[in-house]
Amino acid sequence: MPVVNVRPSLLSKIFSERVLDEIIEKLPYLGLDIEGIDKIIDKIRIEFNPNRPDFSSENGIVRALKGILNIELGRPIIQDLRPSLDVIRVDKRLKEVRPIIYGLIAKRDIPITHEELTQLISMQEDLHNGLGRKRKKSSIGIHNYDALTFPLFYKGVPRQIKFVPLDGNKEYSIDNILTDFEVGKKYGHILKQFDIVPMLLDSKDNVVSFPPIINGNTTKVDLLTSNLFVEVTSVNSKSAMDILSILSFELSDMGFDLYTVEVSSPFCSEIVTPILEPHRVQLDFDYINKILGLELTHNEILVCLQRSRCEGIDKGNGKLECIIPSYRIDLFDKVDICEEVAIGYGIYNLEPSYPSSYFPGRKNSQSIVFDKVRDILIGLEFMEIINPHIISKNLFKNVFLEDEPFDKQLISLGDSKNTEFEVLRSSLIPSLINTFSNNIHEKYPQKLFEMGKTFFTTNKEVRENWSLCVSIAHNTTDYTEIKSNLESFMRYCFNAFVTTPRNEAKYFLPGHSARIVLNDEVIGEIGEIHPQVLENLNLRTLVTIFEFNLSAVIKIKT
Repeated sequence: MPVVNVRPSLLSKIFSERVLDEIIEKLPYLGLDIEGIDKIIDKIRIEFNPNRPDFSSENGIVRALKGILNIELGRPIIQDLRPSLDVIRVDKRLKEVRPIIYGLIAKRDIPITHEELTQLISMQEDLHNGLGRKRKKSSIGIHNYDALTFPLFYKGVPRQIKFVPLDGNKEYSIDNILTDFEVGKKYGHILKQFDIVPMLLDSKDNVVSFPPIINGNTTKVDLLTSNLFVEVTSVNSKSAMDILSILSFELSDMGFDLYTVEVSSPFCSEIVTPILEPHRVQLDFDYINKILGLELTHNEILVCLQRSRCEGIDKGNGKLECIIPSYRIDLFDKVDICEEVAIGYGIYNLEPSYPSSYFPGRKNSQSIVFDKVRDILIGLEFMEIINPHIISKNLFKNVFLEDEPFDKQLISLGDSKNTEFEVLRSSLIPSLINTFSNNIHEKYPQKLFEMGKTFFTTNKEVRENWSLCVSIAHNTTDYTEIKSNLESFMRYCFNAFVTTPRNEAKYFLPGHSARIVLNDEVIGEIGEIHPQVLENLNLRTLVTIFEFNLSAVIKIKT
């Protein structure tokens, strides 16, 4: 988890009418964790959740504290976002490389202090690692505005270009920076596949930055700098806009006046940045009380939102519109708004309530059945395993021997970054056989079972069932052995008898598989796994298996 340092002296100065210990006690109620306090060196180490990048600086935490301490209520607003004539022009060659660039200008009369610069650089790195996905998605450059001559040009340039990098004393080529500089070695992989690389230059051809790697030395910020230019380059416009919004409020809190920058790009219409428009979520007042277990009036809920630095509008008919400041990128759902109401209400004000049942904590009927399933299978010498609900398409294909169109029947994760986790499983069989594959060095026989959820679609709606899968692996296991275990299990667990009419499936050995039928309803399947499946998963022993819809069995027998 990321950590930010906050000065106790700053908190005492800003909240001068309150005792420091009282202020510190409120921090956990904002979702912050205090790692340590050292008043001698004037430092509180505070751990924050990565989904709150606005907490990566003192100012962000102070902004939130002012709300729950009733010092400043409602949505923070940057009152005077001033227009400028400064423009960034974007080269069309960057379309496939890093096409997005947004910017802002921040000015004030006094130079930036050492503490402010330290906080700003720390926030920059936290944003790089979080929203920027270690600079791959977005990266930030902070520059001395007075060293620039506008318009700026965001170009695609060859790798032979030379410039003086930040804190350097001579020119280096881009290839030299990527191979010899520590920052180039760390982030150079982002540009590895491209022949041209992005570079931001001013009208005098001074190199402003080589994103996402390093800034030029010409625009270095020091303790004499009073006017800043901030640019964010990205492959994703939302990520860039979110980062620029967070930095806008940070700089405004530092006392800077903010000015817009116009971006002229061939990839979109001309845009003026930063865009600080709030976003809105619609929900019912009753929903909030239901989720929180409270009975707050509409007005009390609106005040709670103000204490969380949001705003609410009573739209009538029990409807609420929550207005969220643009830097709060973590709020986008009804449940998120409920959490903000709870924070504004004060987590410390919530009182526990007890269930009205005479038997609090009693297991429900399904849990009782699950426990019985476990007890009986363990008695039959099986071991329980638990696998993720999400599996790879490749595993599904290797087990079920399906052709390419099979994945259209599965529920896929959008934008999965890991090929091991791509689809919700519709069967437990792939996960269980894969477990055997990962345990080929353990002694046999291996007898495993899993109870877990499987997923399917009905009328475009995602549904889920509890399934049970039981399997045996050793050199002489066969259909007779696994069927004997199925019949014993059903008799002891449900006092039920199943029939097993013959049925063929690609992943079972021909003539050695069947459906499982209970009370004339097909609930599952049983058989010996096909040799091709065993070969696909590098198994050198036989595997038998049965799987059935446990939810359906519970419904039939209870």
